Amino acid sequence: MTGTLYGVFTVADVQVALPLSELREVIPCPAAFDPLLAVAPGLVGAVNLRHQVIPVLDLRLLLDRRDAADAEVVVVVTYDGSVFGLLAHAVRGVVFIEDDAHLEISVNTDLPLFSRTFERPDDSAVVSVLDCAAVKHTPGMVLAEDTGGPSGAVAQAQAADAGTSAGTSAGGRRMMMLLRCGGIGLAVDVSHIHSVVPELILKSSPLDGPTIHGVVVLGDRFVPTVDTLAVLGLGALSPVDVKRGVSLSYERGLLAFAVTEVVSIVAVPDADVLPMPEFGLPSSGHAVGILPGQAGGSYLVLDGAALRADEGLGTIAALGTPVGGAPPVTRVAARSDASDPRFDGRAIETSVRKFLTYDAGVDVATPLTQITEIVPFPADVIPLMDGGPLRGVFTHQRASVPLICLTGLLGRHAEIDEATARVLLIEVRGTRVGFIVPQLRAIEESVWEERRADADPDAPVSLAGSPLVKIGGRMLPRIDLEQVVRTMVTDHERSDPAGDRRAFADA
Repeated sequence: MTGTLYGVFTVADVQVALPLSELREVIPCPAAFDPLLAVAPGLVGAVNLRHQVIPVLDLRLLLDRRDAADAEVVVVVTYDGSVFGLLAHAVRGVVFIEDDAHLEISVNTDLPLFSRTFERPDDSAVVSVLDCAAVKHTPGMVLAEDTGGPSGAVAQAQAADAGTSAGTSAGGRRMMMLLRCGGIGLAVDVSHIHSVVPELILKSSPLDGPTIHGVVVLGDRFVPTVDTLAVLGLGALSPVDVKRGVSLSYERGLLAFAVTEVVSIVAVPDADVLPMPEFGLPSSGHAVGILPGQAGGSYLVLDGAALRADEGLGTIAALGTPVGGAPPVTRVAARSDASDPRFDGRAIETSVRKFLTYDAGVDVATPLTQITEIVPFPADVIPLMDGGPLRGVFTHQRASVPLICLTGLLGRHAEIDEATARVLLIEVRGTRVGFIVPQLRAIEESVWEERRADADPDAPVSLAGSPLVKIGGRMLPRIDLEQVVRTMVTDHERSDPAGDRRAFADA
């Protein structure tokens, strides 16, 4: 199999591709360009990149698309001994295209900017391959001599021609995207990047919290957005540092990672990546080295493959929803072979039943039939202040009842005001448990519910692992409190096989 690795970016809402052998790097768009003593079609000025003056073109001017989205980055192109920059709205990742997948195109114009197209394999979008020879020979074109040495993209392209995969390094070099999260620099192989979000405009979601910041619109979907530093165990981004995003593709959807800045794309020799220290940095399993000596200092090198294989992040990615509130199509997942990787165990089914919606750090829903009774916060509680979700024991109707903070059980933090908090009593097989919730919302009817055939009944309850239910215009995590109680009983019986359920109830 022979083919080419392409870097893809958008110009005037058009996806444009360049072979990585012609794409040197991507830099943020400066506030203004330095003027040049020249006039050429599309020429907007120059940018000084590491003491090299590079002329910059705006292809929107050549396409008469001045009303298109503003440029956010400059794509630095090297071709036939010359270098120039192209304004682009966003970087859309790297794709490998087989030779026979290209379609030749004839453009009847004095300035044919492309002569080939291909269909992007991940989203079926049409991509135009820019003809750098046509750009270089545009009348009046200003070109700078390429003094930057061979691009690391050449090695990537050679690797593809030799049949190696897009994510591997060749010739001891690889293309990496440099990111900044507040004061921390991160580097990740560009082959794992799906797209760059130049302006991260977040919308709130039911899953908002310390790790999940909301959702961002990418194409026709609301894509969950996570705090990159929180995922890596490096703290959290301050609100003023949440400016841009980088999306990664997972088996069941996209996931956006909030960052402060996309610094550039650079060629990195493998020898330049230093091993991680034995201690001193949180071990998240996603950091594999340190890259020093780059613009802005040193960068923490991330394992893009490990990030994309992370089951927890994949579960969050699967929670993306269509834009526009279009009614979901009822899907019944069918399979003839349980090992078929196309089966994801999920289905959307029409459902009309009563739910109690309430605050558990975020708004969630529980089937009303699961709730035996709703009572005020008990006045007389035997406290158990060990810092865990179990807050103590109280008595109700001549029975002792464990009192559990549901927000803590879900890994959320919420202040509990005993005057307004409520306790949801759940009874399963003679065991009664009370769950503290900060506030009730309403009793509402569902529209549809998500079913997960592959759900692990013994898995601990979590927001990310809970199926969704649509109630009105909202999609909320469906918390199965009966299953929570069953899991607690099972765990207790395993830890104390000689005991009985009454011992758990009295604990």
